[in-house]
Formats: sequence, C-alpha cells, structure tokens
Amino acid sequence: MPAVLEFGEAGPLLVLGIILVAGTVGGMLARWAHIPVITGNLLAGLLIGPYGLNMVTGADIAGSLRPLSTFAMALIAVAVGSQLSYRRIHNALRRIISIAMCETAGAVILVTLATRYVAGVHWTTAFVLGCIAAATAPATTVAVIRETHAKGSFVKTLLSVVALDNMFCIMLFAFSSTLMADFLASGTGSMSIRWALAHTAWQFFGSILLGVLLGVVTKRLVHRGKSHDFSVVFVVILLSAGLSSYFDLNALLTSLFLGVYLGNSSEEVTRQTEALEPIEMLLFACFFTLAGASLHLNTIPAAGLPCLAYLLARFAGKAMGACAGGLLGQSSKRIWLSSSLGLVPQAGVAIGLVVLLGGDDRIDAELRALIETVVLGAVIVNEIAGPLFTRLALRLANETGKDRRRLIEFLQEEFILVDVEAKDKWEALRKLTDFYCRTHNVPAADRAPLYATIEQREKDHSTAIGRGAAIPHGRIDRGTGIRGVLAILKQGVGFDAPDGGPVRLMMLVVTPKGHEKEHLEVMSSLAQIISHEAIRTRLLAAINANDAWEIIESEETPTYNYFLEDSAAEGEKASS
Repeated sequence: MPAVLEFGEAGPLLVLGIILVAGTVGGMLARWAHIPVITGNLLAGLLIGPYGLNMVTGADIAGSLRPLSTFAMALIAVAVGSQLSYRRIHNALRRIISIAMCETAGAVILVTLATRYVAGVHWTTAFVLGCIAAATAPATTVAVIRETHAKGSFVKTLLSVVALDNMFCIMLFAFSSTLMADFLASGTGSMSIRWALAHTAWQFFGSILLGVLLGVVTKRLVHRGKSHDFSVVFVVILLSAGLSSYFDLNALLTSLFLGVYLGNSSEEVTRQTEALEPIEMLLFACFFTLAGASLHLNTIPAAGLPCLAYLLARFAGKAMGACAGGLLGQSSKRIWLSSSLGLVPQAGVAIGLVVLLGGDDRIDAELRALIETVVLGAVIVNEIAGPLFTRLALRLANETGKDRRRLIEFLQEEFILVDVEAKDKWEALRKLTDFYCRTHNVPAADRAPLYATIEQREKDHSTAIGRGAAIPHGRIDRGTGIRGVLAILKQGVGFDAPDGGPVRLMMLVVTPKGHEKEHLEVMSSLAQIISHEAIRTRLLAAINANDAWEIIESEETPTYNYFLEDSAAEGEKASS
C-alpha cells in the first residue's frame, strides 16, 4: 500500500505535483480508451484519493488548493463568455435566448421536484441541486465540436446556449446557496428569500461592473502593443477572481462578464482570450483531478437515489426545454431537435460550484457532502455519455466536417439581413455597408473609405446582374480574405440592371489587396447561385436569416460554394 501523504506534512507543492501527474496519466489513458479526458482526470483523482490508493489525504487539500481551482474556473468562464459575441448572434438571439431559458427552467424545475419528492431530500437542498443541474459543460462541448470539425448555425446556437445556461446557473446558484444557508440558520423562509434576492442582485450587477472594468483595462493594455498577451490575460483573470472574493462577488460570474466584454471588443482583443490556451490543459487536469480526489464516497449509499433522480430529471428537463424553446423561438426543426441531445455534458462549472459550496461554512457539512457526491457522481456519468449525445446532435444537424475554408466564407447566418427597406439603390448600399461594418467589427475610421470604394464602383458601372440580383463590391487595403454580407429587400429597387428589373437580392463583397484571383472565383460562384431559379425563389421568400442560411446550405449549393481543399484535391487528382 502506498505511503499516505498528509497534506500538512507533504506541503501543497508535493501534493500538487502528485495531482498533476495522476491527472495527466488519467487523461492519457482516457484518450486511449476513447472516453473524455475530463473523465480520466476525475477517475485518477478518485484513485489517488482517500477512497482509492489513499496516496494523499487531509481535510485541507481542497481548501488549500482552492485558489488554483478558482483560477481554472475563472478561465473557463472567460472562454464561455467570449462566445456571446453580438456580431455572431445578433440575428439568432430569439432562438438562443428562448432555448437557453426553457432548457434551464426545465432542468431546474424537474431536478428540484425529482430530488425532493422521489429522493426525499430537503427542499432547499433539492433547489440547490436543481440550480447546479442547469449548467452544461463548455469545455466538453467545445472539444467535441473541434473533434468533429463542426460548423454552422446549430454549432453557433449550441455554444451560445451553453454560455447563457451557465450564466443563468451561476446566478441561480448564488440565490439558492444563500437561501439555503440563511434558511438553515434561521429556520424561516420570508426573510431568507428577501436576503437571497438582495444578495443575488449584488452578485449580478456587481459582477457586471467589475467584469466590464477589467475588460476595459485589458483592451487598453492590448492596444498599447507593449504588453505581453499571456501576462495581461493571466493577471486580469487573477484580478477577476481575487477582487470578486474581496467584494463578495461570484468569481465565475465576474469572469463570464469579462469574457463577454472581450468577445465583443475588437478582433485583436478577442484573440487575447486564447492567450492562455498553452496552460489550459494543465490547469484543467489539476482542477478535475482535485475534484475526483475530494469525492466523498462514504455518502454514496445515501446519495444513490438522489443521483439517479438528478440524472434522469436533468436529461428530461433539458431535452423537453430545448424542444419547447426552439419552437417558441421559431428555429428550424433541425436546430431544436439537435439541441435536445447536445446539452447532456456537465463538468467544469458544476464542479466549480460544488468546490465553492464546499468552502461555505454556513451550510452543514453533511449536506455539502451529499450535494458534492450527487453532482460529481452525475458528472462522471454525463461526461461519459454526454460527448456521445453531443456528437450525435452534431451529426443530426448535418454540421460535422464543415469547419473548413469555403470559397464564399461569408454565406453564414450572422452575415444575412432580411426584410431590408430602401427607397433607392444608394440607401440600400448604405444600409448594406453599415451592416457589413457592424458584423465585421470594422473600425470607425475605415468605414467611410470603404463605402467610397463601393459607391465609386457603382457609379462606374452597375453591379446588377439581372434576375433581381446585384453583387456590389468594395476594396480595402489589408485583410486575410474576402468577406461580405447578403441582404434581401422587401421591395425591389432600381439598379440599372441589364434586364431592366428591380433588385431584391444584394450580395456585398469586400476584397483586400492581393486577393484578385479569388475575387473572380467568388463573383462567378455567386452569380451561379443567384442564377439557380429554385434557390433564388426560396431566398426571396425567406422569413429570417436562419431560414435563408438553411436555403444556402441546401443540397444545390455545395457545387458552387465548395470547400477549397476539396477543390485542390480534385485538381491534383485530375493533374495526376
């Protein structure tokens, strides 16, 4: 039997080293077994903990290493928040908010009722479990999306819903844990609810204020160009967690709003959220392994039924809520049906909330242990089964294997504007250019020069191509590739078209210097798409941007909007 290392005798650094080695090995074995790495970390922690090989023990392990866990959770929250970029989700907000609210409510309500009336736990404990059940694992979701090379409107919806339900989860947890602690202390309900609401309001608005202030600081440091990106992001996240604790705010919520601010800043600032990627896996391995080592297996006999009730009720609540939210949000069947399967994974945020709850001395230790065991037991199951469901959802949505460069990259939902009203082509061009600048985060100083090139091109020669369509285009000095937007006008406008007809379909193309050859290919493909009568007719009848994107992604268009590497491979094959 390995020697037992008491935390006080071994010291935090030695224990941290053991946890990192165990977590890394567990993650490697998990990859070999084709199960999630996070699950391998959890099982490795369980193996070296008090209920396994007992290599590390001591009541202060989780407490003394909590700063590291808090930092890891803050990093996850920043990454999640950065997904809520307005320019990506502006014309999908209705379905995203609807699905997120309904699946969150479904999980909270069903888990609370199931653990209270089926498993028989106290109602305050059941409510805390219900609030934790709202969380979906962002790290697992992102990992499966990257593994399957998925891309599309469902992927965007799934990532945004995961970001929102984690935000809702953290707020609900702040309310329910305060309510639970105060109720247990006073034994009354009315005062507890008022205090919990006041505490949650402070957590929410205080976290917004602190997160935005830290975001402003980050943006200024990045734009100065003299600061090391890694150092800036590292220190800001440390400050986010530390200042939140100092001001009695939720570190996860503050970091999430920090991520939202960074995700909606300039592209240069948005890229800084990726600066800590080299150490993410190390932090996560330590975080999840520590969570496994802290698991209280002695409470499993009492937590068995609550854990089963939690698992089944959470799955049902999220599935039914996602379907209801999708229908209310008027999303396509493909999206709401896939969403009902893509929200099963649960790990990082839920474990982080359990870790935070473990340090709350206001709550009885047995209740904390019960909640911890129920949630971590469910996490192990959800992290094994969850990725399988997410992979199935991506395949059902038909978005796997599409995260590759296409000839016309801008034919995405967020770059489509429906029901545009304009009195003439100049107003239509102005609105289309403004839409392009908003969705592509074009600096204010560059907007007038861009419109000048579009206007001058139109004055030189009409960009209308007939059949009710026009392809105006502009030039910019620098850029990584051709970009653009699509607009569908309510009423046609005169455009001096070759056939004399009004224009209702407008595709603005913006080309940087050095991309002239690609520009010709893009223009040719756009003309072919528009000349396809069925596609053109359906686009004109589209009710929203998602509907238009679904038409563009139909079986007819891949011939025109092909993947570039596929074209290159076909060219090599033909030449050989």
